Amino acid sequence: PFRALGYITSSIPHSIQYRGQAAFITTGIGRSFHIYDSEKINLLFVGPRFDADVVSVLSIGDETFVSSGGQVTICQRAKRVGELESVSRGEISNLMQFGDYIIAISEDNAVVIWNRVTRELFTEIEFESESFTVTAVVHPSTYVNKIVIGSAQGSMQVWNIQTRRCLYEFKSFGSSIACMVQAPVIDVLALGLLDGRILLHNVKLDSPVMQLAQEGRVTSLSFRTDDVPMMATSNAEGDVALWDLNNKRLLHVLQGAHDSTIPSIEFLAGQPLLLTSSADNSIKEWLFDGQDGVPRLLRHRSGHFASPQMIRYHDDDGRIILSAGRDRSLRYFSVFRDAQNVELSQGSLV
Repeated sequence: PFRALGYITSSIPHSIQYRGQAAFITTGIGRSFHIYDSEKINLLFVGPRFDADVVSVLSIGDETFVSSGGQVTICQRAKRVGELESVSRGEISNLMQFGDYIIAISEDNAVVIWNRVTRELFTEIEFESESFTVTAVVHPSTYVNKIVIGSAQGSMQVWNIQTRRCLYEFKSFGSSIACMVQAPVIDVLALGLLDGRILLHNVKLDSPVMQLAQEGRVTSLSFRTDDVPMMATSNAEGDVALWDLNNKRLLHVLQGAHDSTIPSIEFLAGQPLLLTSSADNSIKEWLFDGQDGVPRLLRHRSGHFASPQMIRYHDDDGRIILSAGRDRSLRYFSVFRDAQNVELSQGSLV
């Protein structure tokens, strides 16, 4: 194919990079990736087509790291410029930056670390699948050369990547760890578990700080960074829960924020804006500008999330396409300007 219309996101987490005050969103779509600006969610770049589906994306400065078919490719302004040293460990997922290193999880249950500058393999940490199946990795702020690795068994381990030594192992939390992020407070990590619990845990003291629970497994977490003590969590049903951390209570649930699982949510740095992307082929930005802490949908970019059933050119020049799909939507596509794409069927279905 020459190009594809209507792809926005997929079921893999997005990546956000900042250039000054501007934020740019990278999403994986099938065998390629897209880069959008956050101000209007306009499409800026379309990546090259890879031989296999994109599994993970990571944007750092001018570079986009794309995991596909067991290989991590480096792109600049959506063009291939190189590759990280190859490892024969199957599919590579969960790409993450740690200083001058790129960290990822391999299909055969190992944590793989590359030097981002030299693009050479730095080290590999292997685990026994029966006792510790790696599911998530995070770098705790201010912890030099250390990462925390979460497992399907519900336990965590602290590793020094320079010495390749396990420094500490936490007891199991009783459910698989689905995601981990650094909290705004030093030494505290937020853990999202498969059973719907959200744990804030002090890794220095190995002591619980707070425990919350939502409906469905936790797929992603994020904290506001504009001096409002709020956390957002998402689930596989398309809901977003908002938590008041001061009062340790549920503030609001955006039920049906998306029509499918939400692999990643993220508050934009220093702004009252929550960005969500979903497997329903949409990106949404939610603005917190009310007194009640409940956000409103500010802007979004979406495409069909179920198969198009009828496609017709609308004009004689081949510039406009109308499509109707199983998702009960009628959409207008411009062949030349992605920003002109719009859903025409936005009325109530009731």
